[in-house]
Amino acid sequence: MKNHILLFWLFLQTILFSNCTKEEFVILPLRTVIVYMIADNNLDYFSVKDLNEMEVGWNYSFNGNLIVYIDRAEGANPAHPVVYKIYNDTTDSICSSIVDVYKEQNSTDTNIMRTVLSNIISNYPAQSYGLVLWSHGTGWYPKGTKVQYTENSANRMKTPKPLTKSFGIDMSDELNINDLKESLPVHFDFILFDACYMGSIEVLYELREKADYIISSPTEVLSYGYPYDLIVPYFFENSTNYRGIATEFINSYINLEGVFQTASVSVTKTAGLVELAEIVNKIMQDTLNLQYVSSNKIQQFELTKNGYFFDFGNFISESTTLSQNKEKLEIALGNTILFKASTSKIFDELQVKKYSGLSVFLPDSTNKEYYDFYKQLDWFKDSSSNIYFNKYSFDKLF
Repeated sequence: MKNHILLFWLFLQTILFSNCTKEEFVILPLRTVIVYMIADNNLDYFSVKDLNEMEVGWNYSFNGNLIVYIDRAEGANPAHPVVYKIYNDTTDSICSSIVDVYKEQNSTDTNIMRTVLSNIISNYPAQSYGLVLWSHGTGWYPKGTKVQYTENSANRMKTPKPLTKSFGIDMSDELNINDLKESLPVHFDFILFDACYMGSIEVLYELREKADYIISSPTEVLSYGYPYDLIVPYFFENSTNYRGIATEFINSYINLEGVFQTASVSVTKTAGLVELAEIVNKIMQDTLNLQYVSSNKIQQFELTKNGYFFDFGNFISESTTLSQNKEKLEIALGNTILFKASTSKIFDELQVKKYSGLSVFLPDSTNKEYYDFYKQLDWFKDSSSNIYFNKYSFDKLF
């Protein structure tokens, strides 16, 4: 009888141990990278090009998944949003599997974007996640802002200006940056903006708790975007190779000529953004050494007459007369911007002489229409920007 009890006890232990072992050895893939492509606009052609590049760049040895949600323009096949699981292919056709289908929807809607991302994460769980945001957008500026330099520039340039990407235009609707923050359901290992003007301190600071690293551009991004056939392998290294991604991007444009030699990129470590805000806060509160800065003296990042994006380091450094403040700013920037590079000119017209890797809003009498929106942003609240606004923007809005 005792022997039977002993055997039964050993049998139970074997089952329990086996179940425990199975649970412990369920190893998730290293990384799922999601590409959220809003191409229901004039970038539709380039979305197919980039999908093909992703297929070329994919390798079955990668420890993870590359999943693409794409919402294409009317008349495309398919025009309604679908989700691809990227497979390797070197033809001009899209051969990856469609793993999910959505009815026609507004991909810039906060709830829709959050649902799509959550579904992908649920279906392709991993140890970490990366996110590529691909579309039009205008930095931190609210939807409806027309910051792109288009017809006037093309008419007077020797070579017509190529199409650019600026995040989130689905037909006529857009996504504000504070809404984008609410659309992201998890903390990502990295966010890459394949879009214009998203390398602004306001955008990056708003998203500081949503990713460890952000790869972005403070200038326009040509419609050809990132060379995905070259950068996809960097996504799936044990530690994502941010420098490699940024280097491949800038090199693909440095080697071009004329207006096509147009690019900028920076890799931001979001943990450093808090320190950067603290330094700027001190500079702004040091009112004895705070001085007015004319936009004419600061590096501008786009070709419009009334600038929207200015070099962050250039502006903040010029706003203080105290050398100690300038030195602390440089140290904080060095701890935050891990890599930065730019072509010498933008569209063969605008010379890039100062480049800190970030842009910033510079208030003056010509852009007061954006103040009400700007004061809602975390950067405005945490950097004491209101002090400069109140002192030098010609009225007391704050």
